[in-house]
Amino acid sequence: MPNSLNQVLDGRSHKKEDSLMNKILIPVDGSKNSDLAVKHAVKVYGGDPNTHFYICNVQPKLYRHIAKFLSKNDINAWHAERAQLAASSASQYLEKSGVNFTFTYVSGDSGVALTDEAHRLGCSRIVIATYKKNSLSRLFENSTTARLLETSDIPVEIVTGETLPVLERWGIPALGVSAATAIVAVVID
Repeated sequence: MPNSLNQVLDGRSHKKEDSLMNKILIPVDGSKNSDLAVKHAVKVYGGDPNTHFYICNVQPKLYRHIAKFLSKNDINAWHAERAQLAASSASQYLEKSGVNFTFTYVSGDSGVALTDEAHRLGCSRIVIATYKKNSLSRLFENSTTARLLETSDIPVEIVTGETLPVLERWGIPALGVSAATAIVAVVID
């Protein structure tokens, strides 16, 4: 079980009784796809005044060899800063939309941490966006979406985002292509 750093940072209070609220968790990481999930959720569920959105960022757990040199307060402050940065575009969009929302962050394995956070908050669904990938890529990649689908007993709504660039679809990130090209050029010389 992950060590959750559940903190509510920039929240608004509920206007209705908790049992009447439609609570939706949206994992955010600052990417275009997570912004797409936020926009989709607002478009579909934002018209209901009983809906409350929770945008949640997952921070990686620090290795114990690193964490032993830092205080718990320093680690929490670092996680909070990174999480707020990752959620800034989603927060701005939700503010402009005028919907009720709260920002939280957790630390640990993304699938388990998001499922635990959704349970803690009493969410009725999780809305997440993912890149369009081929079956082979999905087989070898351990994505947040895949981990969430494995661990969650709360309904997960998946919004398809952009298609990955051709080389990244085959597991070669753009930076890796230039590094590989440079290595091949050196070897050939």
